[in-house]
Amino acid sequence: MKQLVLWMLLCTAAGAATAQGYTGRVYQDRNGNGVFDAGEPGLGGVKVSNGLDVVLTAADGAYTLPEYGKARFIFISTPAGYRFSKSFYTRIGTGNTSYDFGVQTVGAAAAGGRARFVRMTDTETFRYGQWATDIKNYVRNEGADFLIHTGDICYEKGLQFHAQQINTETMGVPTYYCIGNHDLVKGAYGEELYESLFGPVYYSFDVGDVHFVVTPMLYGDYKASYTAADVYNWLQKDLALMDKQQSLVLFNHDLLTYDSVFLYKNGKGGAINLNDHQLKAWIYGHWHNNFSRVHGNSNIRSICAGPAADGGIDNAASNFDVITVGQQGVEQVQRRYTYVDNQLTVLSPTATGVAMQGDSLTISVNAYHTASVVKAVHYRLYDSKGQLRQQVALKPVTDWNWQARIALPANYLSVVFNGQATATFSNGKVLFASDTFRVNRPKGVAAGEWTTMLGNALRNAKADRTGWVQPKLLWMNNAGGHIWKGAPVYAAGKVFVATIDDEENKNCGITALDARTGQVSWHYKTRNSIKQAISCSEGVVLGTDAEGITYALRAADGHLLWKSNTLMQSLAVYDGGGVVKDGIYYTGSGNYMQAFRISNGEVLWTNKEWKGGEGTPAAMAIQDNLLVTGANWQSLFGHDIRTGQLLWKRSDEGLRFRSGGASFYDKQVYVTGINKLHVIDAMSGETKDSIPVPYALKTMTAPVVTDRHIVLCTAEQGIMAYDRQSKQLSWTFRPEEALFYSAPYTLYPAATVEATPVRVGDKLVVGASDGYLYVLEAGSGKVSARYHFGSPVLAEVAVSGNLLFAADFAGNVAAFVL
Repeated sequence: MKQLVLWMLLCTAAGAATAQGYTGRVYQDRNGNGVFDAGEPGLGGVKVSNGLDVVLTAADGAYTLPEYGKARFIFISTPAGYRFSKSFYTRIGTGNTSYDFGVQTVGAAAAGGRARFVRMTDTETFRYGQWATDIKNYVRNEGADFLIHTGDICYEKGLQFHAQQINTETMGVPTYYCIGNHDLVKGAYGEELYESLFGPVYYSFDVGDVHFVVTPMLYGDYKASYTAADVYNWLQKDLALMDKQQSLVLFNHDLLTYDSVFLYKNGKGGAINLNDHQLKAWIYGHWHNNFSRVHGNSNIRSICAGPAADGGIDNAASNFDVITVGQQGVEQVQRRYTYVDNQLTVLSPTATGVAMQGDSLTISVNAYHTASVVKAVHYRLYDSKGQLRQQVALKPVTDWNWQARIALPANYLSVVFNGQATATFSNGKVLFASDTFRVNRPKGVAAGEWTTMLGNALRNAKADRTGWVQPKLLWMNNAGGHIWKGAPVYAAGKVFVATIDDEENKNCGITALDARTGQVSWHYKTRNSIKQAISCSEGVVLGTDAEGITYALRAADGHLLWKSNTLMQSLAVYDGGGVVKDGIYYTGSGNYMQAFRISNGEVLWTNKEWKGGEGTPAAMAIQDNLLVTGANWQSLFGHDIRTGQLLWKRSDEGLRFRSGGASFYDKQVYVTGINKLHVIDAMSGETKDSIPVPYALKTMTAPVVTDRHIVLCTAEQGIMAYDRQSKQLSWTFRPEEALFYSAPYTLYPAATVEATPVRVGDKLVVGASDGYLYVLEAGSGKVSARYHFGSPVLAEVAVSGNLLFAADFAGNVAAFVL
């Protein structure tokens, strides 16, 4: 290998002696002033490019590049072990007679040849916010080799803001950008403004044993001057000089392919097979969702992320991700959810309730801070005299929840204790939380099955329970992964929940817990996240993951009865929710929407009526023979459940931009657009009535319709209830500010409710993004009781008898006695 590099250096030096064009050197800028000073040595073997040709510097750091008519920059591929001291690019024609580049050694070499970096994407804002501070502080606290933005910086103001505020100097690490479709703006050519602020639209750099390549979006709001062939010709030469021992990671604003073979094409019949160059990851944005998958058997992982500044198009949680890549590929992906500030909440034991499993006390603590990782959580138990009785170090179950169990002697029952939790963060901060409680053992009775996310199609029937007050915690356990909209369902003595893992696809699946004790009965690992509703019918649990694979599991033991072969061959991600009726499971979207016979997995029909759109977290709804579903940025559809025939569709009045599902009442469909409730005739799809709402309705909820009210959940102002007859606003409820943001394009401050309220007697039970589970008076919206989870509650609750089951984003599943 060393002989090959030496030979290439000699060839390059020989060519530089006779070529005419651009000259310069790469040198070790020891004093960091960005100027080549006497005594500063050159650096050989560094790739330098004019946008077409790529050469290696000679031993003294010198290089010569030929002239290239389309060249606007000379740029280097910053080598491993170094960072650029001023910039990795220089604009041509700025009076330079020599294009020199200073580099400095990094403080420490990448451990084991690994590269660890922070990625953000699709911020689409020109206002500074807490999200930017979170990223800056995370890098300061946790360290990173570099920071990269994978596009849609967004329009002129966004481009200028990011260039001023999110750069190498302000963030403290080398900061790179990709160009997205909304970054091609009006000018002499689409990328003109981008280039003036961020430099070339394609380039490369090395960290550890990884070669990183940034490629541009090939289309956008305005026409680019570069072509697929331009990028292809440069990329071919860049990869030819890549060390064969390196792994390859590409950044782009969009995904190149859903296939397992990544071909970069020039539009003229030529293609580079990136698999042959040790491609390990394709990291992209554009779709505004959190999604990760491995492409076939290639070991190539593609990773998408939602925006750091606000919620995704499919209501994905605001985040940036931290990715570690080595020679063998992606080693770790961690999402950091933005805006979460110094959260420490004890879930059990508290005055609200004490979770027990047999004679063991469950200690459950949620702890999270965006900019610093929790390193340790401890719990101490004191008696009423202040004497320490127990102390324990909790173990992390998810990145948000820590748990332990301690055995309690019989004489601890009915004794008053004080518990204290401490969470230590990597930045040295320590948080404390304490509460006084009494150990007791409430009993709960389940009386009826709750087999879908909202119980059944008649979930808004008349009240059947009145007069209950503060729910008491019976048990709590963690499902081992985040719970997004995989709300609890109850059947046959078990509680079933679905978990997501949009980073590494390790902790996603369906988990069954014993409804009496909370102990895990079984867990089934799915290929990808199950983001929305699961169902249970005929002793079978059913769910569909983000790649469109449907699983049918025996409820008793989690045994796989059948699994559909995925039909999905492209984005968008499937994050909707299926529904069951009369032994048939309906699930999927577009050409992947199907009806399965539950008993054997037989496909009864496949939708051929429509396709396209973005992912929507809306759950399907059924009444009689009508199936209501939809796709975000597409339409709302009414199908005949018997054949799949399309009966009607609506894309007007904001109905194409939807995150929420539909409800039925008196043969009418209640559904929200962006800022309006629509009452639609179920058979014709025509609007019969509507209510304008002053706030955005971009939440993952369905309207709750009662004999008196229509209850709507908003992205910014909590819950609004309208009188069903007069259509006048009856009451409002505003929770606290969301811990992170999920509703599309919703920024601080926002009091978001993403869970559909469930009516229990004269109460509404609903979780909110502020981390609380609320019990509201259905007639007035007044808070009767609340329980603090300390992480967003996005999923609906389930009710059976006097038991209520709830789950939070941190993965906790709790049973409360009403």
